[in-house]
Amino acid sequence: MKRIEEALAYIHGRPRAGKKDSFARLDALMTVLGHPEDRLEETIHITGTNGKGSVATMVTAVAKEAGFRVGTFTSPFMTDFRERFQINGELITPADLILYTNKVKEATDRVEQASSGLLTPTEFEVVTAIMFLYFADQDLDLAVIEVGIGGRFDSTNILKMTKVAVLTTVALDHQAMLGDTVAAIAGQKAGIIKPGSKTVIGPGVTNEAKKVIEAQAKAVGSPVLMAQVGSFHSALSGSFQADNTATAVLALKTWRPNLQDEVIQAGLNQAFLAGRFEQIKPKIYLDGAHNQAGIQALHQSIKENLAGPVTVIIGSLADKNVDLAFLELEKDPQITLALVPFEGVAGRPGLQKDQVDLANQDLIWYDSLDQALSENQNQNVVITGSLYFISDVRRELCQKKS
Repeated sequence: MKRIEEALAYIHGRPRAGKKDSFARLDALMTVLGHPEDRLEETIHITGTNGKGSVATMVTAVAKEAGFRVGTFTSPFMTDFRERFQINGELITPADLILYTNKVKEATDRVEQASSGLLTPTEFEVVTAIMFLYFADQDLDLAVIEVGIGGRFDSTNILKMTKVAVLTTVALDHQAMLGDTVAAIAGQKAGIIKPGSKTVIGPGVTNEAKKVIEAQAKAVGSPVLMAQVGSFHSALSGSFQADNTATAVLALKTWRPNLQDEVIQAGLNQAFLAGRFEQIKPKIYLDGAHNQAGIQALHQSIKENLAGPVTVIIGSLADKNVDLAFLELEKDPQITLALVPFEGVAGRPGLQKDQVDLANQDLIWYDSLDQALSENQNQNVVITGSLYFISDVRRELCQKKS
């Protein structure tokens, strides 16, 4: 592969799904690559139903402000695939992405050949391998690594050691993969807690989830610290960011206890994350509220920041439990709900009209996002739903703007 288009085509052409409770494919791949993940001794590993991206962004901004060299791995990306691999906020170069994709492809080919095709690394496993290999070569002071889904069986959890395990929030999401109760989901997320690490829990984590997390931490001998909202504030908008800010600050202080408060605040002032109650045009906001807890936080942000009528346009994946949260938005007299078609992503279709069952059918269906925007151009509009949907919308609207 000599062009970035070829590298991306290879990555996105990998199988999307594989056995979820096995590290066999990834372990075989990392063995061929020489286990680069073992060279990342200074790691903050972040999981949670919501808030992962915000906390990772704040931790990165502060560590960079403090003079550290920080690698950050997040998912999904918003407008450019290279956003997933950053050093001090700078995206991986196209040349480096091509280089490391080629290395991982060679290793993947060897794994598949040696196993007679029984071990076929998935897309996310390949992406994870690229990240570990790239970061291991970067002489980092800190790696900030965001879990994809869950924790226990997430590809990033092939890490054998971390300094701090962070659990931002625990709520119902991805139930088909993680379990039907908050306790079950907490058990999956607590799987990132390692012997020798310290565990940081976000202020909003419920007692039900906290008990599960504390039990896992005790089992591996990891001290638990509970974040509490304090005087720090970040540049990320929305009152829900107070919890994320407290979580990020405690994670940082747990990693480096001597970090000065003024440096922490200066870093938080630099934090920016696309698609989190982000104003991209006059009266048009984007927010990746992709589950019930996220929509409740979005509702709070709308009430705090927008006056007058608001149209909330939603494009969602069908496997999200957002229809319960629609009820809360629907009861707000200032809010009009609208749904637009969203194809979804491979293996995960978008929410269809007949899948939403509301007692009060005060729901507008538009044939397209363009139609929804043109019919609501004289008032505030918030576009929300799947992060994949938000990514598509942001790319389209920001390109039109430029």
